[in-house]
Amino acid sequence: MRRIVFAIAALAASGAVLAQQPITLRGITPWTPDYDLSKGFFTFQQLVNERLKGKVQVTYVGGPEVAAPNQQFQALKNGVVDVLLGAAAYYRTEVPMSWAVQFVEKTPPELRQSGWYDVMRKIHLDQGGVVYLANTAAGGGAFRIYMAKKIDKPDFKGLKIRVSPVYTPLVTALGGAPISMAPGEIFTGLERKVVDGFGWTYTGIDTMGLQEVSKYVIDHPFYSLDTVILVNKGVWDKLSPDIQKALEEVAAETERRHAAYMQASLKKEDEKLKKLGLEFIKFSPADAERYVRTAYDAGWKDFAEKNAATIKANPGLLEKLQQLGR
Repeated sequence: MRRIVFAIAALAASGAVLAQQPITLRGITPWTPDYDLSKGFFTFQQLVNERLKGKVQVTYVGGPEVAAPNQQFQALKNGVVDVLLGAAAYYRTEVPMSWAVQFVEKTPPELRQSGWYDVMRKIHLDQGGVVYLANTAAGGGAFRIYMAKKIDKPDFKGLKIRVSPVYTPLVTALGGAPISMAPGEIFTGLERKVVDGFGWTYTGIDTMGLQEVSKYVIDHPFYSLDTVILVNKGVWDKLSPDIQKALEEVAAETERRHAAYMQASLKKEDEKLKKLGLEFIKFSPADAERYVRTAYDAGWKDFAEKNAATIKANPGLLEKLQQLGR
């Protein structure tokens, strides 16, 4: 009898140890760890592992070498990973309305306060079946147009500009000819004068040597980056309410820290580009306002056209997104 009691006690003790094992959340990013936009994931990971020590730990599975960026959303939905630092550009076919984040003009903490966060949370649940946890983008002003020739006003007539879908509405609205071109072809395209300029994010042109063939940057940035932290819904639903609340708090802190980091990075980028010899084009105040407003107006128009069915089925949703994001 005594042996049975000891055996039961031993089993109970081992069960208690197992119960104390932290929940492991496996995470993935579409870029390598050293890329600026990946930092949001690692900030989140650090905060979770510090503040929820013994309860939850976030591990890093890898980047694009593990799964192609445009396949990572499905990996999250299917439970291959639990947490995704994603970009709407890679999963907007699954969550079409997520693309709206590109046209916001507020920082992530401001968007959380305005109510944007709550709308995006619902959109991601309804359209994608995932939990929207944090926005790790930079707010408005994260994209620019770089030129091989100098211009003095926002008029692209007669100019060929390399684009991805991000830049097409602006280039078209300003009379330019949008040329679709893979990132690896931009250098040669500029060198051979196939294009006169190109759209790119605020940072990173020097990683491809593009400062050698583009000597000007239009210093009137527009649009927001679109990086977010998403969680598998099944995994989220199994977490206790106190852990969910703690993760929400960590998410908000991640947004605050990453917004500050990104703003500092943008400032450093300007200093670096000037040292590399790029000249910054400044339009007149009136032309600058027209240029930036054209970017947003054209972008929202394109967004509305491509999401017409959803917008029609949800009266007032487009206007709400625009209002909360400005």
